[in-house]
Amino acid sequence: MLPKTHIILGFLFAAAMFFVFHIPLISASLIFFSSFLIDFDHYIYGAYKKKTLSFKKIYSFFIEHRTKWRSLSYEQKKKSKYPILLFHGVEFILLIFLLSFKFNIFYFIFLGSLFHIFVDYIEVLSEKDPLYVKASVLYVYFNNKNKK
Repeated sequence: MLPKTHIILGFLFAAAMFFVFHIPLISASLIFFSSFLIDFDHYIYGAYKKKTLSFKKIYSFFIEHRTKWRSLSYEQKKKSKYPILLFHGVEFILLIFLLSFKFNIFYFIFLGSLFHIFVDYIEVLSEKDPLYVKASVLYVYFNNKNKK
C-alpha cells in the first residue's frame, strides 16, 4: 500500500479513536504516526539494496518493485523473494505489545502498527498475494532462501 493511503487511513482511524473513545490527543497522535511510520522499514530495505539514502530513489525502487510484483501470477510470487521488512511481522508487533505492559506509550504505538498491518493484509488478500509476505520476518527470511 502506498504511503499516502496509509497516512489517510491512519488519520481516519486515529480520529475515530479520538472522537469515539475520547482518548487524549497525544495518544491519537501516536496511533496516527505509528500507523504509517512503520513503513520506515521499506526505506531501510531500499537503502540497503540500492546503496543510497535518497528517499526519491528508494521510493522509485519500491514503485518499480511493486509494479513487477503485481504483474506476477500467484505461483510466480510464491517462487520469488520478498523484501525483508523488519517492522511488518508478528515479531515486531509482539514486541510492541509486550512493551505496552511496561510502558503505556507503546499501547498506542501497538494500535497504530496493528492497524497498519491490518490494512496491509486487506491489500495482500485483494491482490491474491501469498499470506506469508506480511506474517513473519523470520518466515520471509527462511522462505527466501534458494529463491531468485
